[in-house]
Amino acid sequence: MNRSILVPLDGSTHALSALPVGRELAKMEDATLQVLYLGPRALPPAELAAQLGLAPGDLRGAVIDQRAGDPGQQLLRAAAEQAGATLVMCTHAGEQTLGGVLGELGERVLGEATGPVVLVRPTRGVVQWQLRNVLLPHDGTPSTSWAIHEVAGLASRAGATLTVLHVAEPGKAPPAEPGSLPAPRYVDQQQHEWPAWANEFLGRLGSVFPIPPEKLRLFVARGEPGPEIVRRAAASNCDLIVLAWRGTLAPARAAVIKAVLREAPCPVMLLRTEVHPS
Repeated sequence: MNRSILVPLDGSTHALSALPVGRELAKMEDATLQVLYLGPRALPPAELAAQLGLAPGDLRGAVIDQRAGDPGQQLLRAAAEQAGATLVMCTHAGEQTLGGVLGELGERVLGEATGPVVLVRPTRGVVQWQLRNVLLPHDGTPSTSWAIHEVAGLASRAGATLTVLHVAEPGKAPPAEPGSLPAPRYVDQQQHEWPAWANEFLGRLGSVFPIPPEKLRLFVARGEPGPEIVRRAAASNCDLIVLAWRGTLAPARAAVIKAVLREAPCPVMLLRTEVHPS
C-alpha cells in the first residue's frame, strides 16, 4: 500500500516551511505527497497556488485536497483516511499554546494523531531540505527501540548517518520498564563498564534494525535531556530529530518535547510508543 506524506497549508507564510520537508520525505519513502488546504472554501487550482504563495509548478506531482470547516477536525480526518500517513506541519499552525512553542492545531494533532508527526519551525523557511544525519535520543528502554524501528529504514534510504544520543539525567531513577539499559552511573569518567555498556547498547539497536557500523554513532551526555538534545543536534549538523513519546502533552510530562521544539535547529519527528515486553 502506497504511503502518504500529508502537508497541511492554510495560506500563511510560515506554514510553507513544512513543504520542502514533506516533498523530500515523499521522495525517500516513495510516497504520495498530499497537500491539504485548510481554508474557508475550495479554490480553483490557479487561485489556490496564489493563495498559498506558490507558483503553479510548486505543486506539481502532489495530490491537492481542499477541506473547509474546523481545521483540526479536517486534518485528523484526512490523516485517518490515509492509513500510515506521516503528517508534516509547521509548529506555528493556529494560535500559540504550550508556552509559545506549538500552535493549537499542532497541539491538537499531537494529542490525537496515531501516526508519525514531523514538526517544522517556521524559521527554516522554504529552502530545500536534505536528510544526511538523523539524531535519535534514546533512553535505553525497549519501547523506544521499537517505536523508532522505521527510522533506520528512512536513514538507510537517504544514505544518512544515525546519531544516537543517550542522556543521563542526574538524580533521575533508572527506567522502570523491564529490559531497559540505563547508562553507567559515572557519565563523566572513563569507567571500565563503559565499553561493555556501549557494545550492548549498540547490539540491542542492531537487533531491532540492522545499521552499518560506519553509519552509526553513539554519544552520551549528562544533564537535562531537552538542552542536551538541542546541543547535540547543532553540533552534529543534524537534519532531523526523532523523539519517541507516550502521547501526552500534560505539563509535567512534556518538558523535553517543549524544550526541543523551542530551540531545535532542524525538523522534529514524534513517534508514539507503547511499553513493549522484553
